[in-house]
Amino acid sequence: MATVDIHYVRAALNCVERKGLETSALLSDCGIDPALLQRNGARVHGDQMTRLVQLIWAALDDEFMGCTEHRCKQGVFALMTRHVLHSASLEAALQQGAHFYNLFSDDIRMRLLRRGALGVLEIEFARPELDPDCFYREFWMVIWHRFASWLIGEKIMLASAGFDYPEPAHAAELKYLFPCTHRFGRGRMVLSFSADYLVMPPVRTQRDLSRFLRRSPADLITIPGRESSFEARIRSELLHQGQEVLECPSFEHFAAHFNISTQTLRRRLRAEGTSYPRIKDEVRRDLAIEKLLLHRHSVTEVARQLGFSEPRAFARAFRNWTGLTPATYVARRSAHRSSDAE
Repeated sequence: MATVDIHYVRAALNCVERKGLETSALLSDCGIDPALLQRNGARVHGDQMTRLVQLIWAALDDEFMGCTEHRCKQGVFALMTRHVLHSASLEAALQQGAHFYNLFSDDIRMRLLRRGALGVLEIEFARPELDPDCFYREFWMVIWHRFASWLIGEKIMLASAGFDYPEPAHAAELKYLFPCTHRFGRGRMVLSFSADYLVMPPVRTQRDLSRFLRRSPADLITIPGRESSFEARIRSELLHQGQEVLECPSFEHFAAHFNISTQTLRRRLRAEGTSYPRIKDEVRRDLAIEKLLLHRHSVTEVARQLGFSEPRAFARAFRNWTGLTPATYVARRSAHRSSDAE
């Protein structure tokens, strides 16, 4: 199982301490060495973090883990999942799930939107100051992303993630939890992804759900397989360069970065069903669509930010990716959005 940064252990324990409860017994029950709490960069096994969250849920009888004004008793998430399991599409499931929680609590407000080619899940916490470590806000986003992916049986690749707080000290860990473009200091928490996922039907049975809930939150809080793949690690590096113009390092650079030979990296990517040129193309494509549709950048500006020598070269690449020119793509998506709003 994947590992979890010690920051999240500290933050989870802080949830308990803010309620005036002792934490040493929780660490002991999870098999976590208290000395690790003093070591920045230390990691614990995912099953230890899973056990810690389960114990905190039980100790507080609160699925919101003390990070909201009102408690959310254990069993509410399970009730919601049973309610949405047999939805006709992921879009219907997310709409129903958001509606469920909006009826249940005013502490967390949610809504699902379509913005052109993207599906956008917006999450707003009524009192974010009750979550000073930003722990539960991130946890809630992870829950919905992982649950949606599990529901359709396919890992949803995120286009961007927005956070309602400044860039935190643990930002490096966020790029593994959410391997996409990050924006901080937003008015709410946001996840955006291709709207193509929204039409996909749930593929899970009641028996699958029972197994999923028994393991919860094991399949939610840790980084699942594809995110720890070489494909995802390369995507993450490309998306988190911290500079305006995208630069794609050489294949040899990544092999050295992962401390393996180029032959081994090429073989690993082939086993994952991809290649470095394909990953670069997919990153450029995803960023291009986001910049054109969400940020309304011009073709010239997008071409520059993606490292193309001229707009015509970008337009040719975009047509190879989508079958359309950038202008036609934007026009069609805008028309589609207008018809949806009628």
